[in-house]
Amino acid sequence: MKNTKSWKDYVPQSVSLYYMDYRENLDEYEDLQDRCIRENNLEKLYERVLERYREQEADNLLRILDEIKETMVIEGRQEEFEKYYNEITELIRQRNDTDPTDSLIKNSSAINMFYSPGIEIEEHIGRESRAMSCYKIRRTLKLKKGQFDTLIEELVDNAIYGGELRIYFNAGFNELVTNDNGNDFRTIRFHGDVIVAVANSFNGSGYHISLPLNITFPFVRDRLFVDSQVRYSYATEVCGMCREWCDSTSWETGYKTVGNTGRNRQKEKTLLTN
Repeated sequence: MKNTKSWKDYVPQSVSLYYMDYRENLDEYEDLQDRCIRENNLEKLYERVLERYREQEADNLLRILDEIKETMVIEGRQEEFEKYYNEITELIRQRNDTDPTDSLIKNSSAINMFYSPGIEIEEHIGRESRAMSCYKIRRTLKLKKGQFDTLIEELVDNAIYGGELRIYFNAGFNELVTNDNGNDFRTIRFHGDVIVAVANSFNGSGYHISLPLNITFPFVRDRLFVDSQVRYSYATEVCGMCREWCDSTSWETGYKTVGNTGRNRQKEKTLLTN
């Protein structure tokens, strides 16, 4: 009986060009994750994956080609295999069902991050009074007068060297990458028991509290940081805390601007240009 199969029928419907162990992740490469966030794309990750898994892909591709060739030779179709070698190779790649980039991201833990509203708190004994420091924090967090005064005072009193006002949260780095600078996030919202800190990256000091907030800021990518990549990481080098310490902060990004009033638009413009 005449063999009427196409050369395409010899290529498995699904192949795996990569083997990914569940222990392979990006947890030790927070610098790479930070780079992707800074540049708002995954190009550096793709480059690392290509370099790291090139040999594995080549070995698996050759193995699958050898298996296809063996079958076609047995059925007297060696010339057809050689004729369509490039097409068979491309079809194998198209039917690959494993993506090392996706697997590395999936296997990775969330990382400690912080968003800076752009407010500096002066050293407690210095140019700025305690009352003024508390006022700046309340204003930035949009708190009413008298709201959470005890906690705000605790924050100021214990961050004696002052520093940057920060909101800490955990995130998978890819959740903060749009791969499109022309269509970046417009807002970032924090809610739940939000971790608010005043941290000083120059001398390695700071303090944090938890506040029940629901606050939205204009999204400014330059104010988004991976904590381990700044000098004197607050979480690890200053406090020695585990990765889950700021899990209580819930967050989400959005593509709509904050509010729709002229006053809110002016606030956003000011934040974006500072």
